[in-house]
Amino acid sequence: MNQSDYTARMPQTLRKQIEAEGVYAPWLKQGHTLESMSLNQVIMETVYNQLTLHERQVLRIIVTTIGCEPFDNIRLEKLAGPHMSGADTRVGLLLLLKKGICFAFRKSWGEQVYRMALDALALWHRILLTEPIDDRVEDTEFIEELLEAGGKGLAEDVFQAMIYCGQQQIKLTKGGTLPKRQLQKLGELLSLRNEWFEGTGIKYVYADVYSHKMAVIMECLTRLQLLESNDERLMLNKEHSRHWLSLKETVQTKALYDLWKSVLFPGAAWMQHAVFWLESHPQGVWISSERLKHWLNVHGLISLEYDRENTETFLEALEKQWVLPLIGFGWMEKGWNGSGNVGYKWRNHPLHPEIMEDEDVRFYVQPDFEVLAPPGVSFSVRWELALFSDQLTFDALSMYKISKESVQRGLENGRSIEEIMSFLKHHALYDIPENVKITMEQWARPFGQLQLAQVILLRCENLEAANTVRKVTASADCFLEAVGDQAWIVKADRLSSLRALLDKAGWVAGKLVLLDGSGSNDNGSGGNEYSLNLAEFTGPSDWATDMAAKGFIYSRHNVGYYEMEQRLPNIAELYPDLNGIPTGWMKDYRTYHASTRREIVEKAMEWKAAIQVRHNGEDRLIAPRKLLETRGTWSMIGLEPSEMQEVCWLAEDWQEMKIILPGINDKY
Repeated sequence: MNQSDYTARMPQTLRKQIEAEGVYAPWLKQGHTLESMSLNQVIMETVYNQLTLHERQVLRIIVTTIGCEPFDNIRLEKLAGPHMSGADTRVGLLLLLKKGICFAFRKSWGEQVYRMALDALALWHRILLTEPIDDRVEDTEFIEELLEAGGKGLAEDVFQAMIYCGQQQIKLTKGGTLPKRQLQKLGELLSLRNEWFEGTGIKYVYADVYSHKMAVIMECLTRLQLLESNDERLMLNKEHSRHWLSLKETVQTKALYDLWKSVLFPGAAWMQHAVFWLESHPQGVWISSERLKHWLNVHGLISLEYDRENTETFLEALEKQWVLPLIGFGWMEKGWNGSGNVGYKWRNHPLHPEIMEDEDVRFYVQPDFEVLAPPGVSFSVRWELALFSDQLTFDALSMYKISKESVQRGLENGRSIEEIMSFLKHHALYDIPENVKITMEQWARPFGQLQLAQVILLRCENLEAANTVRKVTASADCFLEAVGDQAWIVKADRLSSLRALLDKAGWVAGKLVLLDGSGSNDNGSGGNEYSLNLAEFTGPSDWATDMAAKGFIYSRHNVGYYEMEQRLPNIAELYPDLNGIPTGWMKDYRTYHASTRREIVEKAMEWKAAIQVRHNGEDRLIAPRKLLETRGTWSMIGLEPSEMQEVCWLAEDWQEMKIILPGINDKY
């Protein structure tokens, strides 16, 4: 989930609490909002420079070791343990929460969990993990062999799936899945391969029926709200489909990439930063895997020993989790340079596509009734073209065939022959061949002379019943026309009113039945959903960001079922019974009685805080971890964060002392 998702869920009390932070005051006065500030790199760099030491330490730990995975206090304190006390960690986190840099949620049983938004992590990646300028490798180093080239593009596969769903009557099985025959047909249209997703660990509904590639395509269709179900049928959502087809392919590709990231973004922090690092490279430039590993090591994200310490190398893990699906989607390629060094290249960068001038690419209408659509012909044009022609191939060059049957299909979907001819003339590079024009007009001429109509008919068994119906409905305007003396064609939009009138008069019409006894009429919704009237649609230029909350694949980063905290505590609330200890323990730096010294150490351990002590003439800060009974006295084992070393002192080994509570009295 992104920062906007969290701010949209944020309670008003929490928003006011965050906006009250002093670091944001200058920007709020300039008209910025919490949303605009949180992803503005200049503003957040300024905020970072004003963070306390503890905030910076906790922020770096979250960014480099947790990423955007949910975490709790136990995990964070364990990661921070070698560097800072538990109290330092909790205070640092609380201060980050109060600035909206991370967010706090509460599980149903009361346990708290925290998370940083995905796009916020990308911003802190740019701020905290800078990339050396020479970390790029030119194309010439990877010209030996192309190892993986991928599919035709995820946007193309989504388009083919939409065409199939628009042209077919898809009735779901009792289990809620597509029938096996239609699953097979749809799968044959896709360029995706199951093996590209086997290493991702994706989990999804109907895993016993749907293959990986079918789950991926259904995830896209569902999350983009291009499909909807109605009375156990699966059909296109016309509004969202028109919207989607009106977009440029670059906009579609970015939306699909954002969708994939929201669902299958890697869990390991080092892999998350590897993704950001890959994203920062331009299209068409080879990226050395060895250079990536070097970059990860330099920033302490993985060690050079990673490949020896794990069952799979960092490259194998990254490819299975992230790179192979992107290759399958037609976005990346994999190659090598002959010396065994693997590299990757953006074939179609979802975030930074090549800048191309808008061009109205046109197709070619051939005398043999074939239509050739070169790359660049928009999806909306190809959609309309497929309305009255049959798609033969879809590759770099898409080929369609106009036939008598396909023209009839277009007419049945509401297009006139004049509209079809106008469309061909407008989008064809050259004039329509005369023989094609004449033949299509001949095919269309008989259409409409006869018409099969599916209507709702009210039939009476005898004349007495018919006379009663006439009296009851005399002024109700429920019928289109009479059919003989004992039947009427009912207006579809007046069916409910007619039923009510008949019920009131004591007559029960029963459910709709077909006269041949074959069953229900499927409520009159026959016909496919292919005709979207794209010519009449003037939708927005950008895809809406509010994708469906639930998809087909289970997201590994979902905290949607957790409730966001209404408010954040004051720092003093992190120390239970703070008012129950002598104030001198925090203010007076002096020698205490042995029993009091022990009480102070025990209280510091309870709060996971530190104590400041005078040891051999030096002031030192120690975070006590354990007390041991030692020959009639006791000793303290603790961490000295400044030296990152453990100490073990007897009770008499230090002189003056006081307890240090981060956020309360730590500015000494």
